[in-house]
Amino acid sequence: MLSLVYMSVAVDDLTDAQLVALLRDARLKNDALGVSGMLVAKDGKFMQVLEGPAWSVEDRFAAIQHDPRHTQVRSLSRETIETRRFDGWSMAFGNPTDAEVRDEPGFSTFLERRGGLPAALSGSPADWLLRWFRGRQLRDTPLEAVSLARAA
Repeated sequence: MLSLVYMSVAVDDLTDAQLVALLRDARLKNDALGVSGMLVAKDGKFMQVLEGPAWSVEDRFAAIQHDPRHTQVRSLSRETIETRRFDGWSMAFGNPTDAEVRDEPGFSTFLERRGGLPAALSGSPADWLLRWFRGRQLRDTPLEAVSLARAA
């Protein structure tokens, strides 16, 4: 199995309604392809962990690279894993006040620091990158800074 982490820049600011639509659509597609993981949207940037059979992850990543909703898609980490670390696929974004958004299947409170990550992820590149992403103000951060921070 393969775990892949990428980061990209959103073309437009997305509303909560658009992000919920993205959550629903991605859960269906990823479930059909056997892909699990997490997408985090914050400050005009996306970071996602995709995991599953290598062919499925590569297929999803190829589709993502051509998705017009974002640019500068950059792979940050690829690692071979023995077993899944995520149970399904989830998404974290902003701090929505709408209870319906919070109750949406797959919505994660990871950005609010109430939602954690799977214990099996601990110490992995994906763990480090997701926590780095959550802890930074990213509006004006170029993607190159992520690679430099990871190397430090």
